Amino acid sequence: MRTQSLNGQWRFRRSDGESWLDGEVPGGVYSDLLNAGEIPDPFVADNELDVQWVGTTDWVYRRTVDVGERLLDHDRVVLRCEGLDTVATVLINGSVVGESVNMHVGHEFDAAGALEPGENEVTVRFRSPVEYGRERAAEYPHEVPSIRYPVDQPGRAFVRKAQCHYGWDWGPCLPTSGIYRDISLVGYSEPRIRYAKTEQDHTVAGIDLTVRVGVDAPTAGTYDLTVEVAETSLTEAVALDAGEQEVELTVPVDEGAVELWWPDGYGDQPLYDLSVSVGDHTHTDRIGFRDVDLVVEPDEAGTSFYFEVNDEPVYAKGANTIPTAPLYGDVTAERYEHLIRSAADANMNMLRVWGGGYYEDEAFYDLCDEYGLLVWQDFMFSCSLHPADDAFLDTVEEEVRYQVRRLASHPSIAVWCANNENEEALENWYGDHERHEAHREDYRALYEETVEPACREEDPSRAYWPGSPSSGPGELEPYVFEKGDIHYWDVWHRGQPFEDYYTTEPRFVSEFGYQSFPSLDSLRTVLDPDEFNPTSPTMEHHQRNPGGNATILRRMADYFRIPFDFADFVYVSQLLQAEAMSTAIEYWRRRKPTTMGALYWQLNDLWPVASWSSIEYDGKWKAQQYAARRQFAPVLLSFHPAFEGRDGVDNVQAEDPDDADWGDVTAQTLWITSDETGPLTGAVDLEVATFDGELVREESVAVDLDAHESTALATVERAELPDGVAPSEVMVRAALDGSRESYPATAFFADYKRLALPETDLTVEIDGCDVTVGADRAALFVELDPGALPGAFGDNYVHLAAGEERTLSFDAYDDRRDALVEAHLAEELSVRHLRETY
Repeated sequence: MRTQSLNGQWRFRRSDGESWLDGEVPGGVYSDLLNAGEIPDPFVADNELDVQWVGTTDWVYRRTVDVGERLLDHDRVVLRCEGLDTVATVLINGSVVGESVNMHVGHEFDAAGALEPGENEVTVRFRSPVEYGRERAAEYPHEVPSIRYPVDQPGRAFVRKAQCHYGWDWGPCLPTSGIYRDISLVGYSEPRIRYAKTEQDHTVAGIDLTVRVGVDAPTAGTYDLTVEVAETSLTEAVALDAGEQEVELTVPVDEGAVELWWPDGYGDQPLYDLSVSVGDHTHTDRIGFRDVDLVVEPDEAGTSFYFEVNDEPVYAKGANTIPTAPLYGDVTAERYEHLIRSAADANMNMLRVWGGGYYEDEAFYDLCDEYGLLVWQDFMFSCSLHPADDAFLDTVEEEVRYQVRRLASHPSIAVWCANNENEEALENWYGDHERHEAHREDYRALYEETVEPACREEDPSRAYWPGSPSSGPGELEPYVFEKGDIHYWDVWHRGQPFEDYYTTEPRFVSEFGYQSFPSLDSLRTVLDPDEFNPTSPTMEHHQRNPGGNATILRRMADYFRIPFDFADFVYVSQLLQAEAMSTAIEYWRRRKPTTMGALYWQLNDLWPVASWSSIEYDGKWKAQQYAARRQFAPVLLSFHPAFEGRDGVDNVQAEDPDDADWGDVTAQTLWITSDETGPLTGAVDLEVATFDGELVREESVAVDLDAHESTALATVERAELPDGVAPSEVMVRAALDGSRESYPATAFFADYKRLALPETDLTVEIDGCDVTVGADRAALFVELDPGALPGAFGDNYVHLAAGEERTLSFDAYDDRRDALVEAHLAEELSVRHLRETY
């Protein structure tokens, strides 16, 4: 077999243009136009509005390639295109060799008849995805509605392209075109392996590893199929027909010869080289041995919904991911590494690859395998209905088979999910549409008759879930709290107070979130400083959720005092987000094992924007990313408030958010929640102290927990505070003794804006990567801001009691020396706390 890469420099132009420009493959037309100086940076100010013409334009890419006789002498020569975005016609020397209408499918086109020895011209013509979608929509017998966004383009439901390219409520509208993944010529005369999928059957005797191998054989014959893994090798002769086919071999693996792969926090992630050979061609993968199940069974609370790995129940802790960048030139291995490492460093064990983007590059899943992050993998459908004509269903089936074959060997992938919120769209958003029954027929044809059977056939070893949110197969009834997964958005979209989370009793929450602003470091890259105001025109342009900035302002006024400095406003907006997520996540973790998952929206951004992310586009951690490390700690200490006249856990919700009155906090109950797989013993130090350091209460509470247990330990009543000590002047704190990873918990009897916070002097000492910060009186949300230094502190936005010191170590993600980190921190580190913002 011989492979010749066509990556690198290409030339491109408008289809009706005359001048050719330099482009880069893999890449996309927006990246190439920007690099050529033909368009302004679409991230800056509102330049995005000026480059919408790009997505409505047809484009042509071409390059010449010198092809030698050694490649052409093979029996078969194909042009392998691993990613064409999206409506493409491929030509070699002027002859059409293939077409694509789906960016989510890799193609191989027969090239032998079109290639000549010596110089050849390869051309890819791209139709405008916007115009193509318009045409398909006009041809369809009935309307197919989709959610629309403040800046968007129409027709996305009819195009198998990343839906968020058309605009979203956190992203720009940049419907790009281009060759976005590898392209190459491949010549072969012997059987060639197209893919290898693995399935595992864990038995008492060991592990049966079944390897299903897709083979393309130029001619019929009998060949040896060999599988080697974990010092085990097995060979069988297989008879191959000419053409593409699937063969399989089951290899018994002694369980004692391998160690099991575990999610982060439950064990290690050993990976083993898998080698599969057919004839002279060898395909390699890395696999992990684990048994993963989605447990959906009737119980006292309804129907369970949780993941079990190697017979151990796993509380899913993590977030949703969106594409790392809208311009393919910015999708790099370094971005993936930073994102996945950041998730693991925040004690996450699951990421949901959301269905409105694209199936990630192999590097993403490799990193999830290495860091122990389970993957909830959506198929790429989101917030829309879709057509169900034969041509559309055919390309969707091709997509499902291609992607499952590509990804099925990754131990990190835990579940395949049909779509994001399309069941909700069908039954609720568009349930009163005049063509509702036709939409239902289309929905069933697409998901129940096409996506599901193709997925189950390609990978019977994993669970398939019919949508998110969903109550289960055949239900078409999203948002049932007693079963399935839910997306809970009443706090953000309906304006309910954070305490509203306490009224919910979900089984698994796969989306919920609250917005904040990105740092000034991020905003400076796209806005002029005179636009640093939440209601300035370009700031609002970088807020895609209608009324989003006003929502942040209103809720900030409920919990915090409004800062007058914009930098402080950004800081407090991030505290607000972290408090919202802490309220939800800590409560839902206390509810285990009834609630068994919390995946917040969203982990990352794809441009500098006010959004629900906890990591900014350029990689900087927001306050919520640090809070996630505490929220998802293996052992969680948290406080649950009781409210005057209410217990905070009933199911009464105000129809009008303005009518929700939770009253005063009357008590704080300390809980401990363990994700440990064995017993947990020790003690928790509980204290109540004033902001000036007067100790009001101090005790040690014994801990004796079973594996996975969550229980209340002690209650502090506001009425028990001594005379002369106001509720607005105290903090309730708890810390776990011992070596298990946990973080101190802090609670108050009043909202932050009502606390009588003292003015406080902080001391800061820098020693290498360590920063020691101390306070003479209480300081809340102490932020250490390292500027643009890539990496993260071990903890941040911490509460300090009077007289307390904390040493926080900076982990430099670029592995720079401690001395360089110290020099940077000495120059750039800034420190602040809540009292300084007013």
